[in-house]
Amino acid sequence: MRACSVQRSGWKGDYGTKIQQYFPSNYVEDISSADVEDLEKQIIEDNPLGSLCRGILDLNAYNVVKAPQGKNQKPFVFILEPKKQGDPPVEFATDRVEELFEWFQSIRQITWKIDTKENNMKYWEKNQSIAIELSDLVVYCKPTSKTKDNLENPDFREIRSFVETKADSVVRQKPIDLLKYNQKALTRVYPKGQRVDSSNYDPFRLWLCGSQMVALNFQTADKYMQMNQALFSLNGRTGYVLQPESMRTDKYDPMPPESQRKIQMTLTVKVLGARHLPKPGRSIACPFVEVEICGAEYDNNKFKTTVVNDNGLSPVWAPTQEKVTFEIYDPNLAFLRFVVYEEDMFSDPNFLAHATYPIKGIKSGFRSVPLKNGYSEDIELASLLVFCEMRPVLESEEELYSSCRQLRRRQEELNNQLFLYDTHQNLRNANRDALIKEFNVNENQLQLYQEKCNRRLREKRVSNSKFYS
Repeated sequence: MRACSVQRSGWKGDYGTKIQQYFPSNYVEDISSADVEDLEKQIIEDNPLGSLCRGILDLNAYNVVKAPQGKNQKPFVFILEPKKQGDPPVEFATDRVEELFEWFQSIRQITWKIDTKENNMKYWEKNQSIAIELSDLVVYCKPTSKTKDNLENPDFREIRSFVETKADSVVRQKPIDLLKYNQKALTRVYPKGQRVDSSNYDPFRLWLCGSQMVALNFQTADKYMQMNQALFSLNGRTGYVLQPESMRTDKYDPMPPESQRKIQMTLTVKVLGARHLPKPGRSIACPFVEVEICGAEYDNNKFKTTVVNDNGLSPVWAPTQEKVTFEIYDPNLAFLRFVVYEEDMFSDPNFLAHATYPIKGIKSGFRSVPLKNGYSEDIELASLLVFCEMRPVLESEEELYSSCRQLRRRQEELNNQLFLYDTHQNLRNANRDALIKEFNVNENQLQLYQEKCNRRLREKRVSNSKFYS
């Protein structure tokens, strides 16, 4: 805009086809000649042609026309006539016909490339049903559908979406390939359309394979939604949770065979008491607590306390009886879940409250655990009093635990075989005597291993108490 004068109501000047018109003051900025020179210098510095550049033209908006005669003492002239009325034409003149032909060919080639690109875009837009203007704004999370089954050559700009049934098939057939793909690209999993009741699927196998977006039905208050809330509590529910470091290594196997599994830690939990439990209607609660480890299939385990009759205000459990020790193989993606139930007159459990936490966020000691309702909302004053002890397992201890597990497994097999001998009279007693002998030997050996584990645990406790005394 070229301003001619400053009026009381605004600026008066020329802008395009508007001559001697008034413009609001808040739309006009007074630019000094020094600022204009600085702007021109900056444009020259940013342009690869430097000071030779005198302007930029959109060649697709012009038609090339050869002038019938020369101009300004130049014999050969061609004109770029604008397709839009009102825009001025641009004339090019030269002394040689070869140079004129070279310019003409260059302009024709540029316009041909632009037209070809636009036609291809329109064809692609029609076939893919995608708006080009919107697609050009997308840099990350570009959806792919035709090649999403191929997990090779991941692109960090793309995202592949799977329905839960397809994702479960991929996890079972090639979990390591999916994990490696998720180390460099994104995947999204969503519930199948047949879930008309808004139920949820188990997201844990997908988390183990590194899927970044596992969509659940938020309106359904169930175990899987509570695990999802617990997972994102690691960073205070402020966004993306980084994958565990072990998951980002080449040696990590989300579904390892039993021979390659190693116990990483043991978690001992004692349920001591509770307070202000919610009432199931008008009746007095008879609560019990279910302590559960939620994780990979080889980590899943649970324990139930006894029922405290007619005391939902401040029930107390005996610490020597309500104690359990869990062996955890993969603590990076495992959860400790407390669920408080109420037993009705028909001995059926009714949900009262829960608390779910990642194993990585738990510390040893006496803990007051705030309880939540099914939608993971705080229940005022309701809490559990528990004692937790986290203990990492060393390699030597791992051998002891492995031996104990093998002996327990063998004892179960022997017990089943002895049951068969006792129920079938025609089996020989000699084999039964050999089984009983092996059973007794294994029982003594298992007891020795157990005493050795307990002795190491006591020694470690004594050394810790001396250190802190």
